[in-house]
Amino acid sequence: MSEKKQNEGFSSLFGFLLTVIGFAVGVGSLWRFPYVCGTNGGALFIITYVLVIVLVGIPLLTAEISMGYVSQKTAIGAYQTLKPGSKWYAASYLHIIVALLIFCYTVPIYVWVLAYIWRTAVGFFVGLDADGIAQSFEALSGDPKTMFLFAIINWALIAIIVSGGVQKGVEKVNKFLLPALAVIMVVCIVIGLNVEGSSKGLAYMFKPDLSSFSFDAVTAATGQAFFALGLAMLGSMIFGSYIKDKKANILKQATIVSGSIVAAGLAAGMMIFPMVFAFGLEPGAGTGLTMITLPNVFNYITGGKVIGTLFYVGFYFAALSSAIGLAEAISAVFMDLFHISRKKAVALVMAFSVVIGSCSILIPGFLDVVDGITSNYLLVISGLLIDIFVAWIWGADNFLDAIHIKNKAMRIWLKVSVKYLCPLAIVIILVGNFLQ
Repeated sequence: MSEKKQNEGFSSLFGFLLTVIGFAVGVGSLWRFPYVCGTNGGALFIITYVLVIVLVGIPLLTAEISMGYVSQKTAIGAYQTLKPGSKWYAASYLHIIVALLIFCYTVPIYVWVLAYIWRTAVGFFVGLDADGIAQSFEALSGDPKTMFLFAIINWALIAIIVSGGVQKGVEKVNKFLLPALAVIMVVCIVIGLNVEGSSKGLAYMFKPDLSSFSFDAVTAATGQAFFALGLAMLGSMIFGSYIKDKKANILKQATIVSGSIVAAGLAAGMMIFPMVFAFGLEPGAGTGLTMITLPNVFNYITGGKVIGTLFYVGFYFAALSSAIGLAEAISAVFMDLFHISRKKAVALVMAFSVVIGSCSILIPGFLDVVDGITSNYLLVISGLLIDIFVAWIWGADNFLDAIHIKNKAMRIWLKVSVKYLCPLAIVIILVGNFLQ
């Protein structure tokens, strides 16, 4: 029996859920959601986001998981099994490229967070103002020796975990990472909400603001839902193929994952903004918020060194769970595509990561350019191909029959969504990206 066959398959649906949630709850939820919510109408954005998740996100995630679950194959084999003789398997190569790029070029983000765990724990930021913290971040990004030191730690962790296989590696680690992340987030939320003035942060997120809600907010909610769920990143399809329970309720699993992603985004906002606003600081997005504003916040808070270290540990847990999900998905495809062992597949994946990740570390602007191309165009087109295939090539009725959806109302909802609403939502994202 090959190594791949020995390792293939989750031990339970719970293991599947934790892995897919870990894969999806990553940098997008902690890094991007809170700011997008606050700047696009607060509560109005949240309502729109939840509607998009229900009408589009759950059906499309169900469709992607189902391709792997029904075929019991990785990407290329899934297309070939579900529609024998067609050329649609070529779409899987785009899925592979997208997953590989996202896994590789995002290395600096993991490095920054690891470095900040260390720096916060030893009190590196104590006494620095916002300008000093910003300068220290620029110096870190321009210091190849330090960047590569933490990159090697990150690469080694991922390689060790994924080499352990599905049950003993990916699933086992996620059973620790996800609960630990939840505990850390709850602790940070409780502490933040007890800081005087924290209510301003909650108002920023949850107070309806008609003046900042527009069609752009709708496109932002649609894009955030698409990326937060990890759609078209290969992982959900591969993890679907690891489910061996022939009576599994795929729609239920997709709904639980989607609900968890919404909860994670809201929790991230409640973890960050009460503290930011309590000290009169301006909220930012992405790097500015996480690497410059928050260290300044932790300088103000009693016990900030401990709280800050906890925050960055939680952030890294979220990022790591996504990374091992991507690495597992790509490794599974490489095992099938090249007929190699798991260890050789992982080595190949990590080789790509070292080469492309080194470009992200060494070449200024590389990360932003590749991220723009991948996230705004390649990933969205990849999702559109999955949707068209499931709805029109494999066939919506075949898809629903294969995952045992018999309730008439659910069938209508899923069919209308995958055939009409999902393509429309994806086109909205594309148009919005082109107009930026």
